[in-house]
Parts: sequence; structure tokens; C-alpha cells
Amino acid sequence: MDRANYGSSVSGAGLVWKWQRLLWWIFAINLIFAFLATQGMVDRLSPALDHSKASQYFVKGFDVSQVAALAGQPDSPLQFQGPTVIHFSVVFMILMLFFTGGILATYVRDERPATGIFFESCGYYFWRFVRLLLYMLLVFLPIGGLGALTGVMYNRIDERSISPFPAVHFVEAAALVILFLMIMIRIWFDMAQVIAVAEDEKRMHKALRLGFGLFFRNFFALLWIYLRASIVACLVVGLCLYLWMMKLNPASTVTAFFLSQFMVLVWIATRLWQRASEAVWYRRHAPVVLPEPVWTPPPVIAPIAMAEPEPYVPPTT
Repeated sequence: MDRANYGSSVSGAGLVWKWQRLLWWIFAINLIFAFLATQGMVDRLSPALDHSKASQYFVKGFDVSQVAALAGQPDSPLQFQGPTVIHFSVVFMILMLFFTGGILATYVRDERPATGIFFESCGYYFWRFVRLLLYMLLVFLPIGGLGALTGVMYNRIDERSISPFPAVHFVEAAALVILFLMIMIRIWFDMAQVIAVAEDEKRMHKALRLGFGLFFRNFFALLWIYLRASIVACLVVGLCLYLWMMKLNPASTVTAFFLSQFMVLVWIATRLWQRASEAVWYRRHAPVVLPEPVWTPPPVIAPIAMAEPEPYVPPTT
């Protein structure tokens, strides 16, 4: 079984590479939104630092005291632009929810859809995934309650204990439990989305029920498929952060930019790798007769055989 799960991960990585234009499109959209979200801060920083000697503390290094002095100004250019950043984040989330239908249809069928076919598939599954998102928010409400309870318990333990370590260790253990529960919920809803696409299931409560049963019966297999990609991503991003903090020259801003974007690309590829691996695993362990494509294929026009004209016979007199 472990070898089969490993094969699903390898095949999932192959699907991500095979249809890598999905990865590059998502990365490009994310880069454009990030550029637009940071323009407000750039416009405020430029007048303050372009002609100031304080800019050398950020170009040739990173001085925390200068950052504090800049943030302490009455009209600080470092003010967080919450509405702008949240606006673009919400729009990107909605776009990714819209694209998920087309992405999963591509991975489940392993077929290259044309652009019109891809977007038709995205729209076909979009409202189903919106309903799944609402269900997921309801499921996450108890997790939020656990987080609030953790904060209350931390304050209580910190007040009664002489040493600060018991409270810190309690928060660490609670964070691991909450993270584990969030991962399980994520995999559960991932499989519900795969079922909705693979079986063209329109009732999301049924897709959730089937997804929960499938995840419960194959708990360790699906969990390891999900964690394998996450561990690889953490190792790669950790190495990039080490190079950025320990080896990279502070003045190498261009290199730092490309390194940061490479880390973003790794995280996007990791999420696509998880979805592709789940789709491959479902095809192998829960075989179903895939429904007809949701798009309307173009009609095939057969050539009409034209009758040859009869030879002209002149009339006889």
C-alpha cells in the first residue's frame, strides 16, 4: 500500500509537470495581485526614502532601529494597508476557488482541455465548491473555539505557574493538535471536491459523506500523501530562507526578489501536487465510470459525398 501511495505522489508530480501551464498561470496572477497590493506602500516609501540617507540602512542591510524610527513618524509610510491587501487576497481566493474545478477536471481525466473547455469546467463546478466552502467554514468554527480556549488556558496557567515554560509548552501542544485537526479537515474537503468532479456529484452533503468515509477508511494513506508534499515544500523553502538570511548579500535585491518568488512558486506547486496526487489516488483506489465531459464537444461534420454528374449525351436528331 505504501508503494502504491508513493506511486500516486510520483504520478501527481508528473501531472503537475505535464500540465505546468496551470502552475505558471496561477503564479502570474498571484504576482500581479501582489504588485497591485503593495503599490500603496511603495508610493508612500518612495518620497520618504528616495532622497534620504536613511535608505542605505535598508539597501546595504537591515537596521531594526531605523525601521522603528520610520514607523514612529506621524505619517509613517510603513502603515499597514489592511483594506487593500485584504481586498486582493479575497479576490485571489475567489479566483482560485473558481479555477479549482478546471484544475481537478484536468487532473482527474488527465486530458488537455482547450481554454474554453477549461473555463467552462470551472464555471460548471464553481457553485458546488462555494457550497463546500460554506460547509468548511461551519466545520472550522469549533477549531476557532479551541484556539480561543487555548488562549484562555494559557493566561490561567501563566498566572498560576512560577515558570513561564508550562504555559508555553501547553500552547505548543495545543497548536500541534489544532494543526492536525485542520489538516484532516482539509483532506476531507479535498476528497469531497475530487468526488464532486470525478462522479459529477451535485449534492455536496453526499460528496462530504462519501469523502469522510473514504478518508476514514484510508486515513494514513491520504494523510501521508498530503504530508509528503508538505514536508518536501518545507525543506525547500527552509533551504531558501537559509540562503537568503545567511549567504545572500544584503545589497543583492534582484537575487532576493527571484528567491522569494521561487519560494512562492514552490508553495503553489506543492498545493497542485497535493490535488493531483489525490486525484490519481482516487482513480486507482476508487475506480468509477467517469461521466461525460461537462463541456459540449464541437460537432463532427462528416463530409457529404457528392454525386458525380452524368456525362452529357447530345440529343439525337
